Amino acid sequence: MLSVVYIIICIFCLAISIAGVLLCHRWINTYNAGFHKNYLYYLIAFYTFAFYTIWGQIIVRTVLLSLGVKTGIIESVATTFPVLGVPFLFISWIMLINMVYSMTDMEMNARWYIIHFVMLAFVIAASWILYAFFIENAHATYEGLKYMETGLLMVFEAIYFMIFVFLYFVFRQRIKTTALQQYNNFVALMVLGFLLRVVCLLFSSQGPWVLPMVVLLFFASNFIPVTYMFMHADQMFNPVKVQGSGEVKVKLLVEKFQITKREREVVLLICSGKTNQQIADDLFISLQ
Repeated sequence: MLSVVYIIICIFCLAISIAGVLLCHRWINTYNAGFHKNYLYYLIAFYTFAFYTIWGQIIVRTVLLSLGVKTGIIESVATTFPVLGVPFLFISWIMLINMVYSMTDMEMNARWYIIHFVMLAFVIAASWILYAFFIENAHATYEGLKYMETGLLMVFEAIYFMIFVFLYFVFRQRIKTTALQQYNNFVALMVLGFLLRVVCLLFSSQGPWVLPMVVLLFFASNFIPVTYMFMHADQMFNPVKVQGSGEVKVKLLVEKFQITKREREVVLLICSGKTNQQIADDLFISLQ
C-alpha cells in the first residue's frame, strides 16, 4: 500500500513540474520578457534538483534494499545525492537573482558572476568536508549527516532569498505603478514557498507515511507563485501577440492603459482586422 502512495505522489510531483515549466515557456512566447526566461531556467533547475535529490534517494534506497545490500552501504550512497545535486540548486539561485534584475529592467553587474562562483565553490567544498568528516568519525550517524547537508543548503538558499528580497525593494521603484502590487505579491509568494520548503524539511523524518505528503508540498511550494503569475500575467506584462479576443482582454487593456472610449473603439476595430481607412470610415474620423 505504501509503495502505491509513493508512486501516486511521484506522478503528482512530475505533473506539477511539467505544468510549471510549460506555463513559463508559454509566457516566453506570449510576453517575450527576460524575466520569464530567467523564471523558466529557475524552475527547470529547481525541479531537476528536487527530482535528483529527493526521488533519486528514494528510488536508490528501494532498489538497493530489494537487492539485499547492507544498510550502511545504502545510506552511504544515498547521502551523496544532495552533494551531487548542488549544481542544479545553485543554478536556480543564480536565476533567482537574475529575476530581480529582469523584473526591474536593470543590467546585472558582472561582479555577481564572481560572487556566484565563490559561493558555489564554498558550498561544494563545505559539503564534501562534511561528508569526509562523517566518514572518518566513527560516532557520526547517517541521520546526522543528512541534517548537516540539509541545514547547509537551507542556509545558503536563505542567503540568496534575502538578497533577492533586498534587491527587489531597492529597485522596485523602476516597476510601473499599475503592476507594482502584483509584483509585490509574487515576491511574497516566492518567499512563502521557500519557508514552506523549510517546514517540509523539518518534517521529512516523521515517518514513511508522512514523507510522501512532505515531498508533494516541497514540489508544490514553487507552483504557488506560478499559479499567481498565471492569473495576473496580463496585468504585469505587455503581450507581444494576442491570445484570442473577448471582453475580458479588452477590459484589462482599458484598465491597464486607461484609454478613452474612442480609443477603445479603435482598438476593437484593429483587432477585427480592419484597415486604417476602414476604421476612419466607420468612426467618421480623418486619417490625419
